[in-house]
Amino acid sequence: MTGRRWQRSGQAGACGAEGGRGRRTVPRWAGVGVAVLFGAAGCSGGSGDDTPPGVTAERVCDGALDTAGAKALRRLGGTDRFTELTGTTEAGQPNAFSVARAAKHLHDEVGLRSRCTVYRAGDRSGRPLVELDFKAASRFPGRGTVEKGARDLTYYPLGVLAYTKEANSTSLYFRCPTKGTGNAAAGTTAGTPYVNAGLFSTPARIEGGTSGEDRMTVLNSVSRRLADVLACADEAGLPERVPVPEEPGA
Repeated sequence: MTGRRWQRSGQAGACGAEGGRGRRTVPRWAGVGVAVLFGAAGCSGGSGDDTPPGVTAERVCDGALDTAGAKALRRLGGTDRFTELTGTTEAGQPNAFSVARAAKHLHDEVGLRSRCTVYRAGDRSGRPLVELDFKAASRFPGRGTVEKGARDLTYYPLGVLAYTKEANSTSLYFRCPTKGTGNAAAGTTAGTPYVNAGLFSTPARIEGGTSGEDRMTVLNSVSRRLADVLACADEAGLPERVPVPEEPGA
């Protein structure tokens, strides 16, 4: 799987714990080759600079979070200051999220897709608070498949299938016909009827007392913006506010 690489920014020396010591070895996260955010965009300029590091929740993920989504992200992080992954992927694509690029690369491999990787400002652990990914899907799984070995599973009446599983997995499938372009068009000339939106979180980074509903709210918020760009908002089934989750066994 094509991963990401960290690229030193002009501020890395001022903001990194080991600025000026040369290029760092990039560790792997969650087995998918995600680079660590050492040079955080928007970090403090150093001595005498009173500007808080990072940006507000409303500015991450290409500004795609609505009011409810921004509030949910703040609850998840226990802060209002965040940073995103910088640099480029091994495929030469920017790591910074773009709704337009996400829409364009739905049918591509992970290295070309635009993912939103968000960290709490100042967090040097190398593990993101949340990462959002969007890809085309020809079908969505049945509940029997979802429930195999699942713990802490909660369904939400969103799209065609939406659920949170345990403390780190949030999935949302919504109706949105798309076709691949360029290399991604091979084998998908008939297009696909769904988009699979996923949010992956690091439990150790999540603020205590938050819920799966906050994760779903963040994912729904960015998915709504993507559906607008893809002109499928009317059929996506993504309301402005996340409905009350289904009762267990419903």
